[in-house]
Amino acid sequence: MLQYLRDIAKHLLIKGQSCLTITMKSNSNKNLTKLPWWVELLFVQIGLPDSWLSKYLKQKKETYNFINENKKNIFYFTLLIAGIFYIYPIVSYTSSSSSCIDRTTRYLKSRRINNNETAMDLNSLAVGYCHGGSLPE
Repeated sequence: MLQYLRDIAKHLLIKGQSCLTITMKSNSNKNLTKLPWWVELLFVQIGLPDSWLSKYLKQKKETYNFINENKKNIFYFTLLIAGIFYIYPIVSYTSSSSSCIDRTTRYLKSRRINNNETAMDLNSLAVGYCHGGSLPE
């Protein structure tokens, strides 16, 4: 193939020049970078406007800079949110258990005609009932 190209170069005269320089395609494309697949798909194949790509790239750069400047604040905020997510089920369980105990205590007080049992006994019966026990007859 290289010999064929040399023969063509010998026979061609381009604007009075007797020497022809042939460059290989791989050498000329070294400075070009390959586009990411999503850019190729959206902006080359589908044909979305180029202004959207420039806006996206600008926003991506601004976001990267914002994250780099506020790493400490983002870390503390993430830690706070994780703490809230961790504690929320405990608070929810405690709240529902407390309301169950209050309702059961009120029920036991209204059902008892003679108040032989103290409030502490009624509370312990209510706690036992709310945690899976049964009420006494």
